Amino acid sequence: MPDRLGEMAPHGGAWKDRRPHGAGADGALSAPVAALLAEQAESGAFPSHVAAGDRIISDETCFVTAQVALLLTDLIDNGEGRGLLTGPDCMALRQARARALDFIEACAAPDLAGAFHFYPPEDLSGDEGRRASARLPIRLAADGDDTALAWLALMAGGRRTRQAARERLPALFERLRAGPRRRGDPPFLRPALYRTWFVAPGEDNPVDLIVNVNILACLVAAGCSPAKSDPAARAVVAACRECDLSRSALRAFAPYYADPCELEIALARALDLGAEALRPAHARVAAHGDDARDRNAGRPRQRALYCNAHGRPIWRAPALQAARHCRDRLLALTEIPVFPSSSPGGSHDDDAKVCSR
Repeated sequence: MPDRLGEMAPHGGAWKDRRPHGAGADGALSAPVAALLAEQAESGAFPSHVAAGDRIISDETCFVTAQVALLLTDLIDNGEGRGLLTGPDCMALRQARARALDFIEACAAPDLAGAFHFYPPEDLSGDEGRRASARLPIRLAADGDDTALAWLALMAGGRRTRQAARERLPALFERLRAGPRRRGDPPFLRPALYRTWFVAPGEDNPVDLIVNVNILACLVAAGCSPAKSDPAARAVVAACRECDLSRSALRAFAPYYADPCELEIALARALDLGAEALRPAHARVAAHGDDARDRNAGRPRQRALYCNAHGRPIWRAPALQAARHCRDRLLALTEIPVFPSSSPGGSHDDDAKVCSR
């Protein structure tokens, strides 16, 4: 088994080099990586675009930046030394990742240790002399999705240890347990699932399957006891078996996402991190072929990705799609999974890296 999570191939396989024997360091990914890094904002964030009335606003969020940072780590770990990235490419990726992680750190909740917000909490006022990043002028509570993705990115980038995650996250995420059914809850709800927002009991707090998948991926990547994640994993598998997973039903099973492809991407990322309990859910969702269509189309930069619980506004993230395209190119050029392996999530090696998609 590879020594680091960052060395795991997609879905728990091993890596195999597909280049012709003797292929040299030709920097085959240099151009798409340069295009990706050109998207990074001054703040360090990788922005998305959100429609607000008749305007398109550049929106700098923890949510998108964390997912791009995870993919930057994947490119660094698996592209350098395989002839696909030059030394300057890798230096630029490391610098971009460091700036992205700085932005993610700025999204930490000041009043709930370990939690993260969609936006930097002080951004609206520009406190502490820091320029407010581009964003919608709204205040949002800390939430489970941003918290899970931020920790994954910070662990992968060496800013947080897995031990710190194990000490902090189980109790933190326990605050989001769905518990008894409430009015408006989806039919698939089970008490083991997680709600989305760190808000007072009784406040509006939807259950989103993709948020649950990201939380489970984070717990597994941290090496938390399966007892902490298995009940929710079984609930996600059951929900994927029971739900209509079509685009028309998206608001019911993933109210904060604008494309069912994001469920498959999140499940695949969780499998990459060792969440084997979610494999049946991935198989069910992958049968729809959404991720393959997105990949074969070159990860369209203007595809709708995220939204609020009512379906509007809609966010698009060209930078995230560009990062996914770079990873697709990496896999196509060099590496394929050739055998299944056991989950790496049970290792407690705090030097282990987290890989992602």
